[in-house]
Amino acid sequence: MRALALLATLGALVATPAAAAETSGIDARATPAYQTCVGRIEGQTNTGANQCISVELKIQDVALNEAYRNLMAQLTPNQKVGLQKAQRAWIAFRDADCASRYSPDWGDYSSVTASRCVLERTIERTVDLERFSADWLDSADEYDADEPPG
Repeated sequence: MRALALLATLGALVATPAAAAETSGIDARATPAYQTCVGRIEGQTNTGANQCISVELKIQDVALNEAYRNLMAQLTPNQKVGLQKAQRAWIAFRDADCASRYSPDWGDYSSVTASRCVLERTIERTVDLERFSADWLDSADEYDADEPPG
């Protein structure tokens, strides 16, 4: 009974426009292989979904690391220290946030929810790092190096 209530709640959350917009953004960055995997009958099971997510997470982790390296290459030594601290804090947040979405009390599906969270957060962070790079470069071009912004 508790599992049915959880599934109904999850279904309602996914059906909201905000959740749909967020999911579509994440899905837009996911590989076609992931979309195919979760679309198969096997991908609809908890074990299958977790396998699909695991494979996709490896791919997205490579993209995250590339975005991080690209940004680090553009920063001064002091800026690099700040980004390293931020990245370590983000990893700790992601891991704790997503772990909080798993509980045996919530049934087996919570493992999929927690795994999907890690995938979503990884994609979100990749986008953040890419935007940071673009935003930083754009704003750096607007200002003279000797003048403070604003």
